[in-house]
Amino acid sequence: MSMFFLIISMVMALTLGVVGTVTLATGRVAVPWLRRGVGRPGVWGAGVMLLAAGIAAARVMSFEADMALMLGGLVLVGLSQVLGRPGARQTK
Repeated sequence: MSMFFLIISMVMALTLGVVGTVTLATGRVAVPWLRRGVGRPGVWGAGVMLLAAGIAAARVMSFEADMALMLGGLVLVGLSQVLGRPGARQTK
């Protein structure tokens, strides 16, 4: 069962890493159903890459360091959803 979870976590980390890298390189979120909700794709891509690093390093890093990576990624992903698009004016 442990090998199953290792394979699943590595596939998930690889997928998140690729999506984050593509987002940072192109400036556009590669996942179609998230495009409307993300205000700042660069911040989202960096957050997703931190999440991928946290998932990939979970077995070799201490719990505290791994959670710092994961929480940092979650904060960046959340900020990218909350912050508006650059150059977009908000009207009342």
